[in-house]
Amino acid sequence: MIMKILTVSAGLALSALVVPSAAQAQQKTPVLRFGHMNSPTHIVNLGGQRLKEAMAKASGGAVQIDLFPSAQLGENSAVLEQLTLGSNIITQVGPGTIAQYVPNYSVMVHPFLFKNWGEVKKVANSPLVKGWEKDLVKYNIKPLCFFNFGTRDLYTRNKAVRESADTTGLKIRVQPVAIYTELVKSMGGQATPMPWPEVYSALSQGVIDAAEAPPNAVIDQKHYEVAKFYMKTNHILDAAMLVMSLKAFKALNPEQQKAMATASDAACDWMTEESSKVYAKSVAELEKHGMTIISDVDRPAFEKAAESIQKKFPEWSPNLVADIRKQLGR
Repeated sequence: MIMKILTVSAGLALSALVVPSAAQAQQKTPVLRFGHMNSPTHIVNLGGQRLKEAMAKASGGAVQIDLFPSAQLGENSAVLEQLTLGSNIITQVGPGTIAQYVPNYSVMVHPFLFKNWGEVKKVANSPLVKGWEKDLVKYNIKPLCFFNFGTRDLYTRNKAVRESADTTGLKIRVQPVAIYTELVKSMGGQATPMPWPEVYSALSQGVIDAAEAPPNAVIDQKHYEVAKFYMKTNHILDAAMLVMSLKAFKALNPEQQKAMATASDAACDWMTEESSKVYAKSVAELEKHGMTIISDVDRPAFEKAAESIQKKFPEWSPNLVADIRKQLGR
């Protein structure tokens, strides 16, 4: 009798291992953490919420995505580093930051290179850029999609800028990314690398004279409280990326991987649409908050100065900017 009970118990235990419960099956899929530096009301967090809901629905609740806005997991490069080291992370990151691993990516935010989002999208989906993805594998980075983070402009504490002479000597905050540093140098300013969450206090205290960002990002962080002038330089069409841990992606089953590709594309398309709609509205809102909007900026002069930037990146593939312009029919 004892032997029979033990045999039955052993059989039940074995069957429990071979045929997992629904709860156990769900536990096999790691919880994904979506970390970024924007506020809970920013389009990136709202896009992350859409991705979260779409994946929960597509997977029957098996794939869980938790959102961590406002730099809860750290600033962009730190979060990306966590991802490369194996953390189950999804994040929004600029091509300039990805370029720490594959240098060519930073050309996607080359100042004045793209005239509209259609051009960015065409190049992002081209064999040229798609070919760089294989070089990210060794760093555990799985690109999901590009989206339009916004059109970047210059804004200052207390000085109107209309031409390059006006930026000479200005301490301008940049992302700790090389191509943004070279942008400011081409403008004649002093590039001051600084994490995004520190910009408000740096403007307030005069540690920096200026910064650059899309207008909705300026609103998101309330920089209009500490900056008086907003210049419509339109120097970069900011092509951001959603990326995730390749290891975490491979932990999904084939159906879940397909759902992730579809849901992330949909989230990126939605964020692009929202970002494209809010530029004029956001600039008007900044004006209501008391900022002076400068529209008569000598963009051709800034654009001409930016031509020298590509020479600062010998690590890029030869003739990379020329090849992109050729793709765009120029």
